[in-house]
Amino acid sequence: MKTRINEVTIAEPCLQNWDEMDKGEGFNFCKACSKNVIDFSGYTNAEIISVLAGASSSVCGRLSNNQLNQLNYYLSVVPITNRNWMKYLGVLAIGMSIFVIDARATNFKAPIEIAKSINNKTDDTKPIVSKKIYGYVMLADNNPAVGIRLVIADTKFFSTTDKNGRYEITLDDKFDVGKNKLVVESLQYHAILTLDFSKGKQNNLKLQKAESMIMGKIMIAPKKK
Repeated sequence: MKTRINEVTIAEPCLQNWDEMDKGEGFNFCKACSKNVIDFSGYTNAEIISVLAGASSSVCGRLSNNQLNQLNYYLSVVPITNRNWMKYLGVLAIGMSIFVIDARATNFKAPIEIAKSINNKTDDTKPIVSKKIYGYVMLADNNPAVGIRLVIADTKFFSTTDKNGRYEITLDDKFDVGKNKLVVESLQYHAILTLDFSKGKQNNLKLQKAESMIMGKIMIAPKKK
């Protein structure tokens, strides 16, 4: 009888400090084990499964406990055997990308180029606004928050914080100043800042912990009875 593989686990959570690792594009490099740790916090269930299915070796990742629970719920729908787990994971990933809608999927957007000002005409009826706004995002311990994506709600304008926690957004002449909520897009943190468009530098934005994260080698394991 074939073993049913329909559970994803992190048996031994990594105790290394994520924020102190070397930053990469979508991952951090762990010097302790000399491996890249993929940041799955912005991934959908289908995207995580696709990465696991296509991996030629073990995968180290970082995701929330809620993501892990959701992932196992969807995996439980389709029994997967030892011999064919990669094939079924690939099929499941395609199916999920079409049919699965989870809380994170609705917020996951492809990066959009921030539009430059293309209209030199002025409208005297509009208030004077700074063409460029910037500020700093801080963690609870007042250290800079690196790699945090921020979006002006209901607009295409976004930015990602640099190593100093600094973000910068360039506005165009048609920007609607009524849209003044700067929102953090993250599963790990949440925060909202009301923007003041009459000045460039905004007040510091301090992040609040959203939910616990887990990090380590992601294993495909038999479902416990």
